[in-house]
Amino acid sequence: MAGVRYLLALSCALPVCVCFLTAGVSAAARSRIHVHPDNHWFLDSSGRVRIFHGINAVQKGFPWYPTQMLNQSRLDELQSWGFNALRLGMMWAGAEPQEGRYNQTYMSMIRNITAELGRRGIYTILDMHQDSLDSFYDGVPPWLVASFPPPEHPYPWPLKNVTSYDANYLTQRCSHNFQCLYDNYKGAADKMAGFWKFVATEFSNQTPVLGYELINEPWVGDWTKDPELFLPGHAGKKNVAPLHDRFSRAIRTVDEETMIFYEPVIWGYVFSEDGVLGSGFEHVPGGMAYRNRSVLSYHYYCPLYQQPNQQQYPEYKKVACDDIYGPKMFSAVQEDLETLGGGSFLTEFGLCWPNASDPTYPDTVECGYVLKQADSFLQSWTYWDATPGSRVFWDRTGRAIPESISLFARTYARAVAGIPTEMTFDIDTSHFQLTFTSDLSIKEPTEIFVPRMHYEAGYTVLSSAELECEVDGKDHSLLYIRHKRTNQVTAFLTDESTVTVVPSSHANSISGNICLKVNWQI
Repeated sequence: MAGVRYLLALSCALPVCVCFLTAGVSAAARSRIHVHPDNHWFLDSSGRVRIFHGINAVQKGFPWYPTQMLNQSRLDELQSWGFNALRLGMMWAGAEPQEGRYNQTYMSMIRNITAELGRRGIYTILDMHQDSLDSFYDGVPPWLVASFPPPEHPYPWPLKNVTSYDANYLTQRCSHNFQCLYDNYKGAADKMAGFWKFVATEFSNQTPVLGYELINEPWVGDWTKDPELFLPGHAGKKNVAPLHDRFSRAIRTVDEETMIFYEPVIWGYVFSEDGVLGSGFEHVPGGMAYRNRSVLSYHYYCPLYQQPNQQQYPEYKKVACDDIYGPKMFSAVQEDLETLGGGSFLTEFGLCWPNASDPTYPDTVECGYVLKQADSFLQSWTYWDATPGSRVFWDRTGRAIPESISLFARTYARAVAGIPTEMTFDIDTSHFQLTFTSDLSIKEPTEIFVPRMHYEAGYTVLSSAELECEVDGKDHSLLYIRHKRTNQVTAFLTDESTVTVVPSSHANSISGNICLKVNWQI
């Protein structure tokens, strides 16, 4: 729909850097985030569309929280790279090490992390992380698994040996334990619902908590008894969706507002149909009334790209991943939302060690592809994994690795006062463009994060003539876009406004209305 826009009747002089002298609009994560139930955008309290970039931080063992996230300098680095989301392991084994006895020390650590992240404008997704329940680490408390009857065959039947999380899922032990959870054997599902009710009671008043992710990568159940469970729609309808409904009911008794993140079987979001190849979810957890508080969590790992640090990326693999599998999955997720409603969030992708200084390096190509797809679909994301041991963002000594970080620290619109229609960032040229339809009823500005590492000599902003641009007085990485306020205006109809950010050294080669030139001196 065309909207009313304003064009200055009088010409104006070439702009210079204009700054807000007050604190930045996104200095803290103060706004409760919801989802538009029909058009799937994340919305803040002012009505702006929000987009999130960030990382995962999951500790798969004692003390069950990532100690590096207690490091204030580490959190400052995340903020400086423009990250505004973190998927944090909310580990059941850490929270309830003994049945019915919650570890308040652990919960205090998680609260401290979420509060410090929120103070920096970083929202937290609390993720009940597990991989095959208990075989590699205690994704659920040992006391829960100990209550299950043993499977018919000894571990690792039907396999001879197991060396990875993925293979472990195929064992009868893992599948059987999942089925016990789904079947609520001796109240297992009720106990997990009780855990989530406890967590929601602790965090319901914390606006920096973006949502509760109920269970990471749920398995199909006991396929050895029901092979049709390998059909994700069947597994979702029989096992996964009812479990999410159970957890949702428990949470909503104490927290009606915080979003719930739900995840189908991992190949259940590759096909966008409501049959046996789909997710098996017929509604968001809790029912259609919760569409504005529900988020489809999904992961992207191309099955043919599972060997990081490859020196060669065969063309057939690249075509299969980037031309077939990837577009199919990203499109399928959006099509699922048309049926289910609610929002979507790419909560995991990665397993690649990119080097932005080498654009042909396979890990750079693969991670770069996913980031471009996320921009294309205007998707929020959290990269997996970014702990020091993974040597992606930090080396083993804790030193930041700029060659990797620069691929993820991208120029992007974190908040849009209207509806975004296109967003692109070229890692090679550092050219960024946002196209959006403004909503003039929204008082807060559009906010664009501009990372210094891509614009060391400063950056130039070009925009549609009806826009004005300002930079935060304390942080020149924060660019604010508003409609001009003047009495000397002419109203005209147009569909969209555009904002372009380029290195100042490129500005002379690009035509357009220069809105602002920014250097890094404050």
